[in-house]
Amino acid sequence: MRREVEEAMRLWGKIENFLALTGRKVIAFFSGYIEFQHYLKSIFNSFKSLKYLRMRSLYSTVLLQTKYTGLDAVFLISVVALMLGATVIIQASQKFPKFGIDSFIGDLLVLIIIREIGPLATAMIVTSRSGSAISAEIATQKQNHEIRSLELLGIDTKLYIVFPRIIASILSIISLVILFDVVALAGGYLISRLFIFIPPQQFLATIINAFSFEDLLITFLKSLMYGILIPLICCYYGFRPTSAFQIPIFVSRAVVRTLLSVFIINALISFLFYL
Repeated sequence: MRREVEEAMRLWGKIENFLALTGRKVIAFFSGYIEFQHYLKSIFNSFKSLKYLRMRSLYSTVLLQTKYTGLDAVFLISVVALMLGATVIIQASQKFPKFGIDSFIGDLLVLIIIREIGPLATAMIVTSRSGSAISAEIATQKQNHEIRSLELLGIDTKLYIVFPRIIASILSIISLVILFDVVALAGGYLISRLFIFIPPQQFLATIINAFSFEDLLITFLKSLMYGILIPLICCYYGFRPTSAFQIPIFVSRAVVRTLLSVFIINALISFLFYL
């Protein structure tokens, strides 16, 4: 009897620990959600002071951020696009004729590369490369009291720091997605010719016939959403650290949660438009 009571007490202790841990996770989630709402509200309120900022300083920040996020990532984006594009084209060209549906190669390439892989791969690269840099930069500026100095000068830091990065991210991601799609299709086709032969007229015709205005619209919408979402979340976590020890923790959270948000947005847009 005593042994049974001890087992029951142990089981109840495990249940209590599980409930306590779950409760803490739920509370942390909702408190983080409320804090992020306040952060978004503060950014919207900051637009009232846009007229007091010098446009030259904003332009300079947008230019530098666009160079780092966009131009400096061209080589990496091109290499990834070449590899993924060639892989998809080779696989599609080798497998589809066996099933007698080689006329659908263009539909497959538009579906996989333009609709899904192009925007998603670009967003993942930008998040891993530029998003982490944004969080680390802002967190370091906060620890060095640079942000406090701007606030003492009467500058709205949310507007001065976040707004230019959103503009730069939108411009960079839209441009990089276009580059990714072009390189994946054109470059991937050239690489695939080393292994298989597809008449260029046939390849081009299938792509043009499969491409529609809806694909262009959804690709642009995804790029726009990623361009807004990535700097918003990464800047939010950049403002969070209260000590130098917490900087890598919040940079890691920024990357992980931004990637999770990107996948969720991608799935929602695809679900809304294609199902």
